[in-house]
Amino acid sequence: MVTETVQLPIPFQVLVDAIASLKPEDKRRLWQLLNEQITQLETNQPSQVLIQNNNGSDYKPTAEILTLAEIRERYPCEWVLIADTESDDLWNVIRGEVLAHSPERDEIDRALTKFPDIRSISIEYTGPIPDDYSLIS
Repeated sequence: MVTETVQLPIPFQVLVDAIASLKPEDKRRLWQLLNEQITQLETNQPSQVLIQNNNGSDYKPTAEILTLAEIRERYPCEWVLIADTESDDLWNVIRGEVLAHSPERDEIDRALTKFPDIRSISIEYTGPIPDDYSLIS
């Protein structure tokens, strides 16, 4: 399939007004797209990073923004590396993009080094806290 592109001269204020009328989820998708484009321009590299998991499969971030509840439901009892796009006043993740997930914390620590350009990142465990871990609040 051939993709054709068209450039339209749209006044900036018209674009701003159109963005203001978007639903919150569409604004988040647009923010994610713009963030990826800016990252590519600034680093001159693709922003999508492949991570080699222990099981031999590659993981590629999806750019899908999920709430923390959705992340816990999708990845039960796993360590999850999240680029948080929204957090509360205490820096608790409200929603974000899952960059990597694994039952092994060491794998998440290795994956963390693959995302040097992400400004706000969090590691969450989606199950009961293991006995050999301590929490710092």
